[in-house]
Amino acid sequence: MRLIPLEIGRLHTDLQSLTGEPGTIALPIPSWLIEHDRGLAMFDTGMHTELRTGTERIGPWASKVFEPDLPDGEDVTARLGQHGIDPTDIDLVVFSHLHFDHCGGTVEVPNARIVVQRQEWAAGHHPKLIEHHVYNPDDFDLGHEVQQIDGEHDVFGDGSVVCLPTAGHTRGHQSLRLELASGPVVLTGDCVYFERFLDDMTVPQFGYDLDQQRDSMRELARLRSEGCRLLYGHDAGQFASLPAEGLT
Repeated sequence: MRLIPLEIGRLHTDLQSLTGEPGTIALPIPSWLIEHDRGLAMFDTGMHTELRTGTERIGPWASKVFEPDLPDGEDVTARLGQHGIDPTDIDLVVFSHLHFDHCGGTVEVPNARIVVQRQEWAAGHHPKLIEHHVYNPDDFDLGHEVQQIDGEHDVFGDGSVVCLPTAGHTRGHQSLRLELASGPVVLTGDCVYFERFLDDMTVPQFGYDLDQQRDSMRELARLRSEGCRLLYGHDAGQFASLPAEGLT
């Protein structure tokens, strides 16, 4: 099995919105390609290509906080092509959650089966949350087969890729554990933006349930203490250090 990092552009934002600190930051938007004997999977699909030319798609609040940066050659189709993969060959997509920077590229993988926590799928269709642009079903509800799960889930049935519920950032947020030959890895998604957030138990103030998110973070910290490698949601330094050919 191989885990390949794909950077689907960046979001520029003020640190104030994340930590209360002054300054600005560029957040990498990760998607992850998983090459498994039983199929090709992705963990999250990044941003929609419409964000190249405008921010109407994400609504007024997000447009004020985030400046999308998605150059040509960094969308899902292009990134997969760089690894010799046609997006129509992706078998499944596991969503950490359904915010715009994690599911916007789903339209580019039309044959994938979606794996998502049941509570997150319900939240993504909540009328008030849609009205306030927390979710946009046009990013994720596009006619794909959808597998709604509850709690831990063995993706391929062999223990090698397992969904871990890590709610708090959103109601149904999940992380993904992979048993690579080099050792266990967990993709934290937005449960943990940066490594220092885990060290300090820092959470952005716009999450669904901050106490619940800290509980989820403590569970990830426990896994880290047991030797599991954590790959964080938007950690630019860590993401840049990963080998382009991926981890095995």
